[in-house]
Amino acid sequence: MTTIAKSISSIAAALIFGAGLAQDAPVRPVAPKEHPKDVLEVIAARPDLSLFAEAIKASGVESTLRRSGSWTVMAPTNDAFRALPEGTMTELSKPENRGALTDLVEYHIIRGKMPTSEIGTSEFVTLQGSPIVLKKAAGAVWVGRGEVLVGDLEGTNGVVHVINMVLESNGGE
Repeated sequence: MTTIAKSISSIAAALIFGAGLAQDAPVRPVAPKEHPKDVLEVIAARPDLSLFAEAIKASGVESTLRRSGSWTVMAPTNDAFRALPEGTMTELSKPENRGALTDLVEYHIIRGKMPTSEIGTSEFVTLQGSPIVLKKAAGAVWVGRGEVLVGDLEGTNGVVHVINMVLESNGGE
């Protein structure tokens, strides 16, 4: 090694190690900050909601949920989708049935944030336009005939409640 290279190495080492010795507190790795998630990201982060996440994207409702405002989303589990009659999701995923898929997804969304602590027995109008009843009974929260399995998953623009069935409306506007 040349004299200049040795000098540069010595200076670099002194700077690196000297800076470390001058600190009062030990160096701790900085954990990456998790950015706040909106309701879509909350749903996408849960493997048990992947089919509902796909339905949201395929229906075009994703853009609505990205707009300003707050939302309450009742998200059916993958098991709830698998319990539908065979071929239901295949039919709904066809381009000519996009309107029906959109209706189905929108029936699981209410404008405004409704945490489980604020649920009594009330009727709400879904984004799809049909009414739905949310109620608390015997220690459980119900959305129509579906039970909330996991409630109050917070998002920056609302709340997600994981439910055990795919809800069906009786018709919208």
